[in-house]
Amino acid sequence: MTMLDRMRRHKAWLKWSLGLVVVAFVALVPGVGMSPMGDDGLPPDVLARVGSYEVTLQQFRQVYLRQLQAYRLQTGGEISEEVLRSLGVDRQILQQLIDEYAALAEADRLGLRVSDAEVRERILTLPAFQVDGRFIGEQQYRMVLQRQSPPISIAQFEEDVRKSILIERLQSAVTGWVSVSEAEVVDEHRRRTERVRVDVVAFRAEDYRDEVEATDADIELLYDEDSLAYQVPEKRRLRFLLVDEAAIFDAITPGEDELRAYYDTNLSQYRTPGQVRASHILLRIGEKNEAEVAARAASLAARARGGEDFASLAREFSEDEGTAASGGDLGTFGRGRMVPEFEAAAFTMAPGEISDPVQSAFGYHVILVTEAEEEVTEPFEDVRESIANILKQERATSRGRALAQAIAAEVSTPDDLDRAAAARGYEVQESGFAAPGEPILGLGLAREVSDRAFRMEPGEVAGPIPSPSGPAFVTVVATQDPYVPPLDEVRDDVRENVIRKKALTLAQERAAEAARALGEADDFQAAAEEAEYAVGSSDMVGRGAPLPEVGVSAAVEAVAFAMEPGAVSEPVETGGTVAVVHLVEREDASAEDLEAQRDRLRDQLVATRQGQFFTAYMTRVKERLAIDIDLAALERAFSA
Repeated sequence: MTMLDRMRRHKAWLKWSLGLVVVAFVALVPGVGMSPMGDDGLPPDVLARVGSYEVTLQQFRQVYLRQLQAYRLQTGGEISEEVLRSLGVDRQILQQLIDEYAALAEADRLGLRVSDAEVRERILTLPAFQVDGRFIGEQQYRMVLQRQSPPISIAQFEEDVRKSILIERLQSAVTGWVSVSEAEVVDEHRRRTERVRVDVVAFRAEDYRDEVEATDADIELLYDEDSLAYQVPEKRRLRFLLVDEAAIFDAITPGEDELRAYYDTNLSQYRTPGQVRASHILLRIGEKNEAEVAARAASLAARARGGEDFASLAREFSEDEGTAASGGDLGTFGRGRMVPEFEAAAFTMAPGEISDPVQSAFGYHVILVTEAEEEVTEPFEDVRESIANILKQERATSRGRALAQAIAAEVSTPDDLDRAAAARGYEVQESGFAAPGEPILGLGLAREVSDRAFRMEPGEVAGPIPSPSGPAFVTVVATQDPYVPPLDEVRDDVRENVIRKKALTLAQERAAEAARALGEADDFQAAAEEAEYAVGSSDMVGRGAPLPEVGVSAAVEAVAFAMEPGAVSEPVETGGTVAVVHLVEREDASAEDLEAQRDRLRDQLVATRQGQFFTAYMTRVKERLAIDIDLAALERAFSA
């Protein structure tokens, strides 16, 4: 007997308003080293151990495949596992599972528990398992879980719900003390609802470049005052062996049989399901005589076929409280959304057709189909090229990864790079000098390679390290220490900075003159036009909105919201622009609106503060937990 089998005995005391809240952590695991060589202390089917909990290969694959399926539905099948992994989704999912188990471990430490009754109550109230506010029944419950990709067993789903409730309970226990003061609520309401209308005159430094010059004395003075600003950082030159996945990709030609097999196996990715839009009149049976209800439904069907307006009949007679007011309109839906009896009838009807009474667990339905879209499958020839690219990318990445793992077993010294390359017909390449974060000759903008190169010791070989072109093995062959170049080498840069500073200073001076003149004028707009200043005028805007002439500017916004109507500001610098602001009108926060919004605002502020505290709390939890991760096992999760 499943948990839901036992639910029917307890429906009287179940509440129907509770929804499932899934807590998903996204913080990285602090202080945890991910070693590509794996961790001999973990079983072969375990990716990570978090305290006493284990993240197994099976658990990971289930979550990963669901995410892959979701992406494929969004992209029409134009995404492969390899592309998903290149985006780092596999690592993110692993981190999310680790975070979940860290929370469960902390809940265990605090002695928190969730009863079977709580799990039952939560499932019965999930919207996915309700129609018209009622539980859909055991059979439909099983069908919903089985339709997931991959399917979810009842036991697994119920355990997932238990974990979710337990994590909610932990969050509540840890953050339940968090509160906000009335002053904070008032301040937040004011911040969100205050609005202003402003005029802005802007003086851009760029517009004054032609009015300034950089003399040799100016250049020398700025260089002497700020020579460290021109320091050239440490640079390193690398030798590297690249497993070029692009070259492997180009060398792969999938066979016609393989392309067709992929298409046939993944046909659902290329199929747009059929949909219908329908309205219905529902007559519930309840304690009524079933034959009489069926007869009434038949009579209504006949009246609708006879020309009476279906929507009017639904509004008058339908007992579906959720749709009767809208004339029985159920909107557009695909297969799997309605109970089987209703779906079987609706998907065989033509637009404008009215059904005979259809019986379901809810009663008798009279159905009107208003729109119907046939199921469409993209022809093989139309998607042949995209399938070829998917297969080529999957195989190129897989072969590149396998080759990199084989090389990793052979390489421990710089000389080993040459031997490993020669054995495979590859060439060890050498880059020019590059600073941290700069593109590397032969590898491009390979940030992970750059980061590792500047942490390596002489004679060390690191790899495989991901790069835009494929896995790379690198060693440092030369280092260039940081230095301040002589003035002649950076004269053009210093000259540019002199001009930029002088132009900004001139813009500030012109803005100060304008602020004085406009502040004394009776009519800001007229005075600005007379002085031939370009004036930007806003509508009523709140905080965070773009302002005329300057766009989104925290500095200008802060000044505008601190002014009184009619006031003119002092010059406000924002980026390379200096602005003068005139507050035309101010709309203060409404006391009536505050009263209406107070509880919602308080809840939002508390939730935000709770989330911030809980994130910090879980960071400390993970720091003290024993967390082991085996990246070699993560690779095995994707092996054939």
